[in-house]
Amino acid sequence: MRTPGRKMAFGLLGALAACGGFNNVPLESGTVRGRIVGAEADVAMVSVLGQPELRAGVDPEGRFELANVPATTVELFVVASRTRAARSKVVAQGARVTDVGDIQPGPGAFITVRVSDGQGGVPSRAEVEVDGTVLDDIKVDATSGEVRVGPLPAGCYELEVKADDVKDVKEDVCVREGEELVRDIVMRSDDDGGGDDRDGGHGGRDGGSDDPDGGDDHP
Repeated sequence: MRTPGRKMAFGLLGALAACGGFNNVPLESGTVRGRIVGAEADVAMVSVLGQPELRAGVDPEGRFELANVPATTVELFVVASRTRAARSKVVAQGARVTDVGDIQPGPGAFITVRVSDGQGGVPSRAEVEVDGTVLDDIKVDATSGEVRVGPLPAGCYELEVKADDVKDVKEDVCVREGEELVRDIVMRSDDDGGGDDRDGGHGGRDGGSDDPDGGDDHP
């Protein structure tokens, strides 16, 4: 004969299950692994496009293991070397390891971004990032006002440029495999009515973090 206490315990467990009281997070994400052919281990990086915080490096053989990938169709953003990159779709499985095998990167595209204040000067502490990727906080040369961003696999992206005392600028750009592009970005001060601010302005650079490896062409 069951005691009232045992009945109450079973009833509580049932209520928790019905209301989603158990934490099912591990079932909602999984691990993706594979190998990047021709990877340069000191710069290679694999991330989830649109969620660059989900990233992993590679071992000397180019193998990677990316954890906490949402259990859905995602696109991997792969920087394989200083000149090669790839994008690869994968269906990640919850609480499982999905092996994508070998990823063969192609020649990456590069975008030379030229930043100016519209009066022949270069905005202070200007930085460029490719939204949704690991190519972020890339410093613009304070003398020339230029920076070369890449490698980028073929596709469309949003460039964001920030600097001190000027409005942020965003610009959509699409690149083909191995393409070299140039983008001129004019940044207006907060009190300037110029029309080059593509997103209405965020009131200038938000302080940004330092580029962890000091490089312009890779994460």
